Amino acid sequence: MKTLQKFSSVHAQVHNHFTQERHLIDRQTYKARRSAALAEWSIVMAWTEAAKGRVASIGDKFALD
Repeated sequence: MKTLQKFSSVHAQVHNHFTQERHLIDRQTYKARRSAALAEWSIVMAWTEAAKGRVASIGDKFALD
């Protein structure tokens, strides 16, 4: 039960970050917001990898991409 609660908490935050009310906004705005969300997500993942010691530095992560 505890693991399910942790998963649910994280899933809700990530889902809310990427889910947008597509039917309420025009295509250009939707694409801009979606691109911003994906860019932010890649930064978060780079920090996570760096914190775990997988990457020497954040700059190295983006240099490889």
